[in-house]
Amino acid sequence: MEEIKIQEAWEKIKPERVVLVVSVDEKGKPNVMPAGWCMRCSFDPPLIAVSIGKTRYTHNLLEKKKEFVIAVPNKELIDLVKFTGSCSGRDVDKFKEAEIETAKGKGSVSLIKKATLNLECEKYNECDSGDHTIFIGKIICAWYNKKGVLFNFGKGNFREI
Repeated sequence: MEEIKIQEAWEKIKPERVVLVVSVDEKGKPNVMPAGWCMRCSFDPPLIAVSIGKTRYTHNLLEKKKEFVIAVPNKELIDLVKFTGSCSGRDVDKFKEAEIETAKGKGSVSLIKKATLNLECEKYNECDSGDHTIFIGKIICAWYNKKGVLFNFGKGNFREI
């Protein structure tokens, strides 16, 4: 065993599942960003956690709103994942620019129609974690399409498993 740099170690934790975090601003305008740090954290109540960098526009939106959606993309959405990760919702209306097809769920945040899974969440808690905040959502409703799940193998190399 040899010691390696921490940044090199991060790359060895691939592949990681990628999700799309959908949120809305105070006027109801939707925003979406890809995130790799997402996990289940409770069966009862059903909770899911996503870690968002404090400088991200999505972070600001999640701090202010009680609802968000975790959408699990598939190979049909690879270009969407890349696009939404390459710009900020502060500057770009990602839903308009990418012509994202949405569906209405039970809450106020749009679902991504082509995603394999959409989890509608109410913010349950948040936890400071250094340069990120872990937002924990209580899943209030789940929507499923029978498609694969997208993983990031590093440096934009996305594949469906």
